Amino acid sequence: MRTITMDLSNVLAGAVGENGIEENDLRLTLGKLSEYYARLLTKPFPFMMLPSMRFQFNEMNALAERVSKMNIKNLVILGIGGSSLGTQTIFEALLHPFHNMDERFRNGKPRYFILDNIDPHKMTAVVETVLPDIDRTLLVVISKSGETPETISQFMLFNELMKKADGYRDRIILITDIDKGLLNTIAQKEGYAVLNLPPGIGGRFSVLTPVGLFPSLLMGINIKKMSDGAAGMAAHIVRYDAEENMAFTLAAILYLMYKNGKPIHVMMPYCERLAAFANWFRQLEAESLGKKGSGPTPARSVGVTDQHSQLQLYVEGPKDKCILLLYSATSEAPIPDSFGYLDDVAYLANKDMKDLFHAEFQGTRMSLTDAGTPNIALMLDEVSDYNIGALFYLFEMVTAFMGNLLGVNAFAQPGVEQGKIYTKAMMGKEGFEKEKEKTDNFLCCPVRQIIF
Repeated sequence: MRTITMDLSNVLAGAVGENGIEENDLRLTLGKLSEYYARLLTKPFPFMMLPSMRFQFNEMNALAERVSKMNIKNLVILGIGGSSLGTQTIFEALLHPFHNMDERFRNGKPRYFILDNIDPHKMTAVVETVLPDIDRTLLVVISKSGETPETISQFMLFNELMKKADGYRDRIILITDIDKGLLNTIAQKEGYAVLNLPPGIGGRFSVLTPVGLFPSLLMGINIKKMSDGAAGMAAHIVRYDAEENMAFTLAAILYLMYKNGKPIHVMMPYCERLAAFANWFRQLEAESLGKKGSGPTPARSVGVTDQHSQLQLYVEGPKDKCILLLYSATSEAPIPDSFGYLDDVAYLANKDMKDLFHAEFQGTRMSLTDAGTPNIALMLDEVSDYNIGALFYLFEMVTAFMGNLLGVNAFAQPGVEQGKIYTKAMMGKEGFEKEKEKTDNFLCCPVRQIIF
């Protein structure tokens, strides 16, 4: 049975005219990717080995078994960017949408709080929420280096809160680099359990490591099936070539869209369970490919909601966008004939919400195509642990392929690092005196302001 189907019909020139891709350009680009992939297989990127590695599965299962005996009520995850977006994606896709609101939907699992921001209002609110049950709170801290200011400051706060209850050391778990970094130093000093990232894996490519898999395991999600999905996609990419290869074709399309004046790639899931996947994709593409004054701009939209806010722009606005539509709908919700006296709504009566949802999805595809806006559809038979793993691996490979086509290192992030340096300087970290002088001068410069 097919689990993910990609329809690229509406991105080709035959469907959308001059805004689309010519078949010859697609073939030439696919040829380049085939040659590159053959070379890449002789020395794969570290993330490509994850589906077969099952890295630290035994350690994760042992820790999860220990946690299952603790009667945990709150799971607090500290991490930012690649340390949190993957987990958020998995939880939103595979847990009940109102998991935190009612015990009926939790199946005995804890509430979860993913702190991917240091906004003081949210931090205070989460502290107020978990503090009454701090003795039943599990803290998972995720940072490859341990030096991320946002995460380490959160840890400093929650570390002291956790100390208010006996046995707190057993309820703090750190996920970090395998052999270096501040969190390893803290773990050795404080006696906290540690899980690791494999060597060479950066944050935004880490979802299929303990970073995304261990929190998922704690919530009862089948991480073996998720890894199986990634392995299945890896096997597809090895097995098929050119237009039969989903990763090759998607990478070639997005690259050609960018080169042909369509630098904005809009991820638009028609499935609320996949809305967070659009956020994960945004980081992956932006941080990997936005370099050397070039790179596509990823954007997020959600169907059907944004048919009423952004679709107008996609249809009649500038032709600088390619729309990636994700679709899945399996649940049924019958629409009763509640207003039988209204002829205007008779067409909806005794139909199903799933049918309306599908019609909205197809209507959007048609309106985009009619307007000459290129669009690709990826349709999932179901939102499952297997398919989520496959999607993660697919877009990681697409990003690596695009990095090659664009001539950039998809695994570096110099622009992010500079911001971290200035933050540490402003906060008074030793060794950053030169940067501190620069930040002081910047903050003291005359500014033009308007105050309400």
